[in-house]
Amino acid sequence: MFDLLIKNGTVCDGTGAPAFTADIGITGDKITYIGRELSEAGQQAGQVIDASGLTVTPGFIDPHTHVDQSVLTDPAMEPYLKQGVTTVVTGNCGYGMAPQSDEVFYCSIMDEDFLSLSGADVNEQLSLFFKRDKAEEAFSQRYGVRPDWNTFAQFNERCENLPLGCNMAPLIGYNAVRTSVMEMDCLRTAGEEELQALEYAVRDCMEAGAFGISSGRDPIYLPGPYACDEEMNRMLHIAAEYGGIFASHTYNRNKDGFPDRIGGYEEMVRQARGTGIKLNVSHVHVMNMAESDREAVSAAEQTLDYFRRLSEQGYDLTYDVIPSPACADFTQRSAGYFLKPLVLMSGSRTNLASALRRPEEREKIRKAACGIPTLNEASDTCWLSEFYILHHRNPAYSGKSLQTCAEVLKLPLLDTLLEIFSEDADMIMDMVAPDFSEAVDILCQNDRAMPCSDGSSYAKEVNLTGNPEIPLYPSSMNISYLPRYLLRYGKTDFEKAVHQASGFVAERFAIDKRGLIKEGNFADLVIIDRDKLYSFDEESDPLKDPLGIVCVTVNGRIAATNGRLTGVGSGKVLRKG
Repeated sequence: MFDLLIKNGTVCDGTGAPAFTADIGITGDKITYIGRELSEAGQQAGQVIDASGLTVTPGFIDPHTHVDQSVLTDPAMEPYLKQGVTTVVTGNCGYGMAPQSDEVFYCSIMDEDFLSLSGADVNEQLSLFFKRDKAEEAFSQRYGVRPDWNTFAQFNERCENLPLGCNMAPLIGYNAVRTSVMEMDCLRTAGEEELQALEYAVRDCMEAGAFGISSGRDPIYLPGPYACDEEMNRMLHIAAEYGGIFASHTYNRNKDGFPDRIGGYEEMVRQARGTGIKLNVSHVHVMNMAESDREAVSAAEQTLDYFRRLSEQGYDLTYDVIPSPACADFTQRSAGYFLKPLVLMSGSRTNLASALRRPEEREKIRKAACGIPTLNEASDTCWLSEFYILHHRNPAYSGKSLQTCAEVLKLPLLDTLLEIFSEDADMIMDMVAPDFSEAVDILCQNDRAMPCSDGSSYAKEVNLTGNPEIPLYPSSMNISYLPRYLLRYGKTDFEKAVHQASGFVAERFAIDKRGLIKEGNFADLVIIDRDKLYSFDEESDPLKDPLGIVCVTVNGRIAATNGRLTGVGSGKVLRKG
């Protein structure tokens, strides 16, 4: 007798092979039967689901998430279960919550109450390094959780005791490793004794079951860019010993500040040279590589040609990709987040706009803004040239880049931003990529590609800053990357699309007995009504829950039905090997 029997479903098993009709029997957390030969007595089960007219797939695996940043407070992983994701790879872009040192706590939490309690610099758009004692107290006060772990293994144990909605497959976030060893002095080249300590820390994480190691190489992904090629090579040799994978957020701009995506890939290859480690490039895109659709297509083809040549040279390389050209890291409801220090200084967006309309106050605010790296055009991390005005009460600004507005107003970028904000405190802007749909299609349909969300476990209603004056919400792809991917790329070959988002990911990250519907594998399954499958990511409310995900099981237990979570918390922290 099975605990759960799924009858009459069209089974798309995650291998890419043609779908077939079968019953699936589940006992405990495993798939124990696949076939059509059960007797009437054999069809008895604790629970039976008739999947006639529906498609049964493996639970999908997201290769690129930052759930380890959010799981302590939102372990249900609501946005993932609602779209059929049952396993998430964590610790990407060099970010990680372990290991930690006794003196410094490393994290990238955006909640303003936590940042204020922990003594973060209000001028920093992203705070990463905190005094350990203050961070522990702030975390405890804000979330009711004391972050008292040090090692990778201890953090995983902490997560395992949570009611996890999905399984977690953790990578080592190398930024966390470097901070744990070098502490506040991590923004420099490591010495030999420090390199040996870093090697020891990486080995300890791999021994604890890490699936590989990740890095972040853009300027704000501190302290990642300070790790030279030799340092990374030494760490990758260790990860390779354990069969791990190297996932890297490669740099978008070179040391001179010029766009250079290919240069970032070349750096990753240099770091991996001679290690034999598997490579996975994080969220590949063509931003800053093109200014027109035609150029974007050429850039995508150039990228894939470069990857092909690397493969011919013996590098084992794949990549993950966000399946939408319009997706930013977060959903903006105002421009307040990008002007955070100025808004907090003024008390509200309305107060800031009012002050900007007074010349004497405008000059004071401008001087303050120049002290904010993201708003200072002389800074390596200035974002001004990448802003688009999504909504403004003056239609002359809506839909225009800040650069275009500056040319019309004949003002520098910062002055342009302050001017148009003074006219509308509720304006919305974001760093928006051009709509290079064809280029994204080319990247998504390649055999080396895996779709990803680049998201966290927060529910869509969560304001990540906690402050209504500087609101920030999860991205649309955090809510529905998977339905969008299946709808757009599964039209001609649904089985292949399922494979790229399940079995292929499990194979690349060596996640054992997941991603395939196979007897003896863990019962992570999704039942889909393909006729009703729908993503709202291009609608007026892009954070609306997707449709068509009928049922999701995690380790044999029903975790979601028709968009509602059951709360069983049957996810696990997975260990490699």
